[in-house]
Amino acid sequence: MYPEKYNPTQEEINKAESIMTDEQRQASEIRAENYEQVQPPWKDFTEKIDENFVRKRPSPEVVKAMNQSLEELGQTFEGSGLNWHLDGALNISLMNGAGENPEKYIGEHKDVDISVEKDELEALEAQLLKNGYGLFLSRTGDKIKNKIMRRVGHGDFAESDTEHMLIAAIDENGKIRQDKALNFVDIHIIQRDEAGKPLGVSGTPIPEKWVQPQPMEFHSKQINVSHPGKVLYFKLHQDRNYDVTDAEKLIETGKIIEEDIDDIEKVYRDEFKANVERGRKIFEGYTNQLKPEMSADEIFNLMQSQPEFQKRGDMAVGLKKLAEKIAESENKSVDNILSIAITFFGIEEKYNQKRQILNRMKQRVKDIKEMERICGELQK
Repeated sequence: MYPEKYNPTQEEINKAESIMTDEQRQASEIRAENYEQVQPPWKDFTEKIDENFVRKRPSPEVVKAMNQSLEELGQTFEGSGLNWHLDGALNISLMNGAGENPEKYIGEHKDVDISVEKDELEALEAQLLKNGYGLFLSRTGDKIKNKIMRRVGHGDFAESDTEHMLIAAIDENGKIRQDKALNFVDIHIIQRDEAGKPLGVSGTPIPEKWVQPQPMEFHSKQINVSHPGKVLYFKLHQDRNYDVTDAEKLIETGKIIEEDIDDIEKVYRDEFKANVERGRKIFEGYTNQLKPEMSADEIFNLMQSQPEFQKRGDMAVGLKKLAEKIAESENKSVDNILSIAITFFGIEEKYNQKRQILNRMKQRVKDIKEMERICGELQK
């Protein structure tokens, strides 16, 4: 939940205003006015995807805007020394050669996403301010409603679970500009454990090399792209219909090697084990309270009282059905309930499906490398 805006007493207001100059008073009023700003809803990106779940070809105008956005990104971070890199499918277009040939864009990209280090947020904010950008948290109760953009400092930027982290272009008064190609940049904070290891989707360690920038020149500016393995890992974790075709296009760039597939397989294996162990600990928290005569509703209410499930309001329907399965079983041990949950939620099945996808991708990577070898031999 975003923090409430502080409302000073009238006495505090009068005291503050009494010691302000006219210039300071005007600046204060402008800052207050621009503390929260309304922006229209984001456009529906599904219109940019064809019936085969492939991104549609971008128009010349869109290509120009994407190029300018990347140029402004390079300019904004020039000389910063920050550990930042692009996220998402824009990486695939750049790995495919879009910097040299605009025909190499794999399609239209709706926005720019970047990853940054949490302990560099203060330096990030300073770098952005020098270049006309600010940190914002965005919220809305509905995708079709206007966005409320709340200006924040680096200290509050990574602490919200309910708001979207963004960078937006601003004028000298902090008002959001609409005339910049690089705008409303999605920010992802690189999560690390106590030992400093970077973490993936399930809070499981991922290779350090995945969060290190891969510098690339783009129109005389340096752009830090993601490690190919990281791009593929997150594409396979997302469930949008065009993520699969994006992943296939990434494979075809030739930037993925067998080692990347091996790394992803290991992370998925570790995630599967960690998720099972996490489930075991959750079930251990209440199985000793289960009684043979308990109804499905009583079991459901017991599960709903667990902190881990309370965080996931979207699991209510699934948990209710799981409670029915548990109520039907005479064996209410932790091991059996865990087995029921793994089967019911298809956890092992989904893991095996990912393994099959990765096996096919590994074979395709081998085929591409073999073709490159043959072509190289023919050119000698």
